[in-house]
Amino acid sequence: MKHWNTAVALGALAIGAVVAAPAAQAQGATFPDVPQNHWAYAAVQNLADKGLVKGYPNGQFLGNRALTRYEFASVVDRLLQTIADMKAGDAPTTTVTQDDLNKIQVLVDSFKTELTAIQADVTKAQEDITALRGNVEDLRQDVLDTKELANKAQDTANNSYGVGSKRKFQISGYIQARYFAADGASQSGANNLLFPRGKAPGSSAYNGDYLSGSNGASFAVRRSRLKFTGQLTPNTKYAIQFDASGVSNTGSSPVSVREGNFTYTFGDGNPATNLSVSAGMFANPFGYILPLSSASTIQTERPLAFNEGGQGLFASQDYDRGVQIAGNAGPIKYTAALINGTGLTSNDTDRSLDQVYRLAYQTGDKKLGVGASYYNGHVPDFTNTGTAYTSRKKELTGADVQFAPTANIFLNGEYVEGKFEQRTFFNGANQSSLALTSNAFAPGNKVQGYYVLGGYNFSPAGLHTLTLAASYDEFNRAKSGTGSDSSYTDKNLGFGALYNLDKATRLRLWYTHPEKVAHAPGAVDPDKVGLFVGELQVKF
Repeated sequence: MKHWNTAVALGALAIGAVVAAPAAQAQGATFPDVPQNHWAYAAVQNLADKGLVKGYPNGQFLGNRALTRYEFASVVDRLLQTIADMKAGDAPTTTVTQDDLNKIQVLVDSFKTELTAIQADVTKAQEDITALRGNVEDLRQDVLDTKELANKAQDTANNSYGVGSKRKFQISGYIQARYFAADGASQSGANNLLFPRGKAPGSSAYNGDYLSGSNGASFAVRRSRLKFTGQLTPNTKYAIQFDASGVSNTGSSPVSVREGNFTYTFGDGNPATNLSVSAGMFANPFGYILPLSSASTIQTERPLAFNEGGQGLFASQDYDRGVQIAGNAGPIKYTAALINGTGLTSNDTDRSLDQVYRLAYQTGDKKLGVGASYYNGHVPDFTNTGTAYTSRKKELTGADVQFAPTANIFLNGEYVEGKFEQRTFFNGANQSSLALTSNAFAPGNKVQGYYVLGGYNFSPAGLHTLTLAASYDEFNRAKSGTGSDSSYTDKNLGFGALYNLDKATRLRLWYTHPEKVAHAPGAVDPDKVGLFVGELQVKF
């Protein structure tokens, strides 16, 4: 009679055939003569837990003694009992494979004599194995059918909504929740603090921040934007962006559309190597910081000369309506746009479409970027619509540079000058009666503005990046021309810190101090009130 080492034989059985045994059984015996560091311990314990081996009356496994064929047949018999339970549905079959059943069949065929001697019903065991084969095959077919249905559903979803980064409903956006407080240290007796002056100039703020409020401090949602983008075909994509903060439109419809356009890219659809054409409402391509998302700016507001609010050069014009082409000529990116020039307003009001051109270059290591922009158009006029309409020229030239010699250090600057024949007009001889009026025609009026921004990033590649930065910007609304006067100049100094709480949340603390505040010629210089902003931004 052939013998095997007990541990070797049962270890092979555990690895091969016993995977068909029920996964949940009462905890089996442990054998003191099979230490946990023995190579066959896991196999022996697995067999014991499944009730396939019971050991000897003295509680030992005796793994070093010879195992008779009859003893091994008794293990196979217990295994066949498990097969019977599976056929009856009393045990799970999800872990059984056809290969497992083949191995069990070999054991039955090899030990028919011994199994018969211990009164095992070999015929019934054969029927049970055959039945279980059918169950396993049915289960396999069910899995294949389910997988096929899932694949069809995924194909339908892909055809309807796109795949991966090209999914037709990519959603992104950001929320900026702010607390701002005017610095009243230099205020002399005014009841209402308003950045940058001590007294509110009517209902219009003009120094780059129209959220300063009239009570010195307030909470505000500066921006709450939701953007939908998607790739409809390899060549066509779209973008729609909403602003639900109510800042830009605080009337009966607090939700405004900031962006709504589609872009067609020729060739294989790669914008890096092919010309792209966009139509609709898109970011104004003039300069560097104007088209930059406010979720990515360091300062709380764009510098005065490039600000979309107040009485600057691009009031409500960070987005505009029209058509735009963009492409690359080697390392140079070029953009040309034909727009209304009225920003978020639905129609053109200056009787002339505006043109914007831009060239930008960035080194391969992205340490240096430079750009040049040109704007040729007119100033929107919402009041002068009669036959005596006089065109008000808006012709600007700009240059910008971005320098980052290391991952830690950055320095940005931008300059703009040109003709802007509409000037903010101050009505009143003294500070207490200053009122801000727009749409004042100023023939030949020249403007000039610039900013510099620098800072240092701590752990720029880490999750919790800390950025310390400072900025200075200046905007002269009447550099030369009719009625020019240095009183129309604003200067702001800002500094602060930005800290990433995690990859989605950023804390920004920023203080802006007005070094000079524009006022009517001959009027008393206004008090200079600074503004502190604490902001939490969540970007998704």
